[in-house]
Amino acid sequence: MDVLQIKIIVPLVAAHFLSDFVLQTDSDVNQKNKVKVFIKHIFFVTGVSYLFLGLFDNYLIPIVILITHSSIDLIKLKIKKDNIWIFLSDQLAHLLAIIFISINANLFLDNAVNFFWEINFGDNYYLVLVLITSVIIVTKFNGIVISYLIKALQVKIFKTDANSDSLPQTGRIIGYLERFIILISVLMNVPAIIGFLITAKSILRYAEIKSENDKLFVEYILIGTLFSFALGISISYLTNESIKAMKVIL
Repeated sequence: MDVLQIKIIVPLVAAHFLSDFVLQTDSDVNQKNKVKVFIKHIFFVTGVSYLFLGLFDNYLIPIVILITHSSIDLIKLKIKKDNIWIFLSDQLAHLLAIIFISINANLFLDNAVNFFWEINFGDNYYLVLVLITSVIIVTKFNGIVISYLIKALQVKIFKTDANSDSLPQTGRIIGYLERFIILISVLMNVPAIIGFLITAKSILRYAEIKSENDKLFVEYILIGTLFSFALGISISYLTNESIKAMKVIL
């Protein structure tokens, strides 16, 4: 991947994750079949992509993003199923569309390319976007993946639909925080913090698990915790290596 491709793919990926997982609320996701909600989401995706890319004289790439993102989302709505494979396939399709744009950058750009944000802030702009994307992935994105993986146990334990607002939200918030701390510790090259975090959470969870006779609850805690740490550590080290590689290439 060359420099031009990186300068296109990094802002577009950051815009995608910000639009899909921060600017799009849970309520928006549940009401996406409504025209106003759908248009609002596509507007955010296209607008943020145009803003982050910083090629303000280029309208072709935002138009391609608008067409591909709306098409993929419409297909997902037509399927009318909700499971981890549909979710991951949807995200993969969006990322493949972005990769296609970056690989074929010459089709969408003129010879003279001036990236506004790079001119004003230098290469650090792209490193900041990588960090923003990583934070969103380790918190919101990974949180959704984990919720799909433990959905069946949630229904059995809490006797309610897995998407119900009555389910406890503290576990989700704790997951966000622990994975964010893992990301910071890896980027700061202090991996010992991860060991301390695992130990601390194990001690805090021990009393809760010990007081439960339900085997399902123990499995629920263990599976959620292990997936949280595994995904957090994996994404954190991938982010660290990506930043190192970008510093060399850029």
